[in-house]
Amino acid sequence: MKPAELAAQKSAQTAPAAMPNFGGAWTNELGSEMNLTVSGNKIGGTYTSKVSGGGGSTPSKPLAGFKNGDLIAFVVNWETPYNSLTAWVGQHTKEDGAEVIKTLWHLTQNVEDADEPTGLWHPILAGAGVQAEVG
Repeated sequence: MKPAELAAQKSAQTAPAAMPNFGGAWTNELGSEMNLTVSGNKIGGTYTSKVSGGGGSTPSKPLAGFKNGDLIAFVVNWETPYNSLTAWVGQHTKEDGAEVIKTLWHLTQNVEDADEPTGLWHPILAGAGVQAEVG
């Protein structure tokens, strides 16, 4: 079997986890805050970063995404003056009894057309984070 087929087979055999409630207020290790609303499998809400390229907090920006069981993915368009996008993907879990979402993220900024042949990937940043439920 191919790796993708093995992964699909394993996924089909795994018992479904209890459905987490992603709705509500969450904060990360840097103090950034997000407030999530859930409608079916769609995620909406706002995100306020406590770190930015200009230093300090960003204004609160809308976020949009999806959930699938205990998986989540969402994106924020930082617009002017940041002119960047950040996307997160992750999974809900419990850590020391607390509800958390462990994520990987990518932030990207535009590269001028003339610089794309050699610099297309330079402004992409990546990292990991933990969002803890506020409560």
